[in-house]
Amino acid sequence: MRKIIERLKRRFRNARLESKVFIMTSIVIVLAVPLTGMFSYSQAARILERYAYNAADQTVSQLSGYMNNELKNISDKLYWMNASDEMKTALYWADGKLDVNGWVVFNEMFALFSQTRLASPTIRSIYMYTPKGEFYEGLPYERKAASFKDTPYYKAIRNESTNQWVYAEEDPLFAGRGEVISLVTRPVLDISYLEQDNYLVITLSANRFMANLRNINLVPEGFSLIMDETGKPILMSSPELAEPFLESIQAEEFQLNPGSFEWKVGRQEFLVSHQPVPFAGWNAVLVQPKDELLKEINYIKYFTFMLTGILLILSFVFIRWIARWVMNPLRKLQRLMNRAKDGNLNVRFESEYEDEIGQLGNRFDDMIRQIQQLLKQVVEESQAKRQAEMRALQAQINPHFLYNTLDEIYWKTLDAPDSSASEIILSLSRFFRLSLNQGEEMTTVAKEMEHVEQYLKLVNVQYRRQFSYVIQTDDRTKPFRMPKIILQPLVENSVLHAFNANDYNDYRITVSSEWIEPRRVRLRVEDNGSGIKPEWVTRFNEPLSGKNQAFPETPSAANGEVTPAGEDKEPPRQGYAIANVRERLWYAFGERASFRVESTLGEGTVIEITMEATEMET
Repeated sequence: MRKIIERLKRRFRNARLESKVFIMTSIVIVLAVPLTGMFSYSQAARILERYAYNAADQTVSQLSGYMNNELKNISDKLYWMNASDEMKTALYWADGKLDVNGWVVFNEMFALFSQTRLASPTIRSIYMYTPKGEFYEGLPYERKAASFKDTPYYKAIRNESTNQWVYAEEDPLFAGRGEVISLVTRPVLDISYLEQDNYLVITLSANRFMANLRNINLVPEGFSLIMDETGKPILMSSPELAEPFLESIQAEEFQLNPGSFEWKVGRQEFLVSHQPVPFAGWNAVLVQPKDELLKEINYIKYFTFMLTGILLILSFVFIRWIARWVMNPLRKLQRLMNRAKDGNLNVRFESEYEDEIGQLGNRFDDMIRQIQQLLKQVVEESQAKRQAEMRALQAQINPHFLYNTLDEIYWKTLDAPDSSASEIILSLSRFFRLSLNQGEEMTTVAKEMEHVEQYLKLVNVQYRRQFSYVIQTDDRTKPFRMPKIILQPLVENSVLHAFNANDYNDYRITVSSEWIEPRRVRLRVEDNGSGIKPEWVTRFNEPLSGKNQAFPETPSAANGEVTPAGEDKEPPRQGYAIANVRERLWYAFGERASFRVESTLGEGTVIEITMEATEMET
């Protein structure tokens, strides 16, 4: 198994990029689309199920509330009758405390019962039993011959001190068809009357409640019912549907599972929602098959599966098309690279888009152009290198011979009366040693500053100390590496400018180095000469580049005088010094170096060189 996995990995790594994109994207789609569909289905199913359960709970709460309100209304009517004068008269008469004709009492109770029944359409009949006689309205149903104490009403109340609700399929006291629900109680004026043999029955027609049960909006094969505290059904909307359910469930289930619970009858599962009817101690119950209740969830499931399959198929088609569309520019770029590898550097990538591939193609074109420039530069630099090697070889022979000879002269002139000769020879020797720098192009700021100092010392003696100079070196800049002989050409221009001005009084040259945070070095050459013309300042301040500028006119040193090209007077060598310094700075540092000139005619010139301190001598 492990070998198979390794073989598949190797084949995948070696596959085309288009195939990799298609495979990886397909894996993501295969995982994302079904998972998204499953998640959406589960969330929708959970929401719909919760909605269905909440709707069932609300419906059964409405049924319970309706029943409770109706029964409470009857209870209120009972309280009103117990508090009436007619009831007091009847109870006093039955107890022997009032001597009055029985027909008078009957007529008063008849009027009380009629008024109560008319106030509540739910009431079907009202009946009161006393040992001295019974009272009832007699309308619209006739009194049956049955004795009160032979009815279920008496059996329900005789051993109870509280009101009792009794359901009967037929009214045992009055003629008339239909199921009835009766409230059986003891009429009382005070607590002593609870011991007397007086009973009041308020009978309600069950048809009104049955209509309400049947009007409840339930799913197919769903039913509603009212059960008493023992679990016995009182009212049922569909007895034929309720019987299998009632045979399998016990009353304890309603007590153990308040609100709602699921119940299974055979292979069918039901959602049972129930709420108590407080005034009667009954339960309002809704029973609905779950498969019918959650039928819409099945529709969502089938639709989700179908939509997922369609999206997968369309995704594979689009992924293949997108992979090819993306890869076509890459293939084109690959072909161009192969041609460039074979030596054709004239190829170019063309694209109308500015996306990553288009930018990659532009970078490829830039790279090809840079390669062409570099090849040309390598050829030119190879030629220049061969010439420089010859010049360096010659420069090494003469200076070595010269500074060795000068050292010898220095030691021999120490005993001479004039000690300045030895100082001159020592400065000249040190100057050539620093110029040679053991054949290395790079030196340090410390050595470069010393090199300039030795040069100014020799020139100042040569011209009989007609100018002053100051060398200021920041200790933090000393170990920084830089190209050698950068400052001496600039100082030489300043010296030649001073002498050409023919005014040696109070002429000054200041050379300094400064450390600039973070890790930058600034070299500065300043004089108080006649300055440089503005047009030349502008040219000197152009950005550094690797191209050595050709000057048709060359400033004489660092001042504003120029020597036109083509005249008999040869331009001084120092006129090309600035261009050489700029070129060498570019090759050493590139954009990490800058060259800036500030000059005012008649006041002086300041030249600043700034370099990034990347290499330090340890």
